[in-house]
Amino acid sequence: MNKIFQHGTLELIMAGLYDGTLSFSELLENGDDGIGTTHGLDGEVTILDGHAYQTKSSGETVEITDLNTTTPFASAHKASTNNVKVNDTPLTFELLEKLVNEQKLNNTFLSIKAHGTIKNLQVRVAPKQKKPYPDFGKVAANQPVFNYENVTGTLVGDFGNDLYTGVMAGGWHIHFISDDRTVGGHVLSFDTDSVDLKIDIFDTLNLHLPTNNTDFTKHDVDFAGLHAAISQAEK
Repeated sequence: MNKIFQHGTLELIMAGLYDGTLSFSELLENGDDGIGTTHGLDGEVTILDGHAYQTKSSGETVEITDLNTTTPFASAHKASTNNVKVNDTPLTFELLEKLVNEQKLNNTFLSIKAHGTIKNLQVRVAPKQKKPYPDFGKVAANQPVFNYENVTGTLVGDFGNDLYTGVMAGGWHIHFISDDRTVGGHVLSFDTDSVDLKIDIFDTLNLHLPTNNTDFTKHDVDFAGLHAAISQAEK
């Protein structure tokens, strides 16, 4: 059994439930690579080779060394025994989607780990929020965007079918961390002439919910417009 572990749901983030409810110590017990955020929606987190890196809204990236730091939403996984590898390949979101279609992987849970030099990279970083938290649509309208050229590093992210939108992002949700650990963020666009790509294939999503958090237990999901709101926020 190959599984992705996920704490929380993307819908909770969309609704403005940003309190951290799981420590990174607990999260990292479930995987070596992944993505997420921290308490208060403070930046973008990329987990690579067992280390968690936080990119802040200033653009600064630091390693999370205090593993008592908490997250409202994050995923982690160990390498799958079922995967697709392509070396020295050009890559964009469009080419990634084409590969998924060609390999007939649309109905599975996937992760990406792609290393190389990115010619053009655009990332956004959610700024830290304070209570009363706004919904994510308001945050997304004012989040900083950074553009980089010829930066070497690793793309890390998850894929789920549109069927699971709300639990996770339908389609690809990808973060980036540079080799020198100074550049990171949630990837909006990228293109590269050559990366070494691995797509891990998972048969199980292990969903962990913050049942001890009263904001979660009292929360009513607003299904109207949920898909559209996630699509807007993720692009």
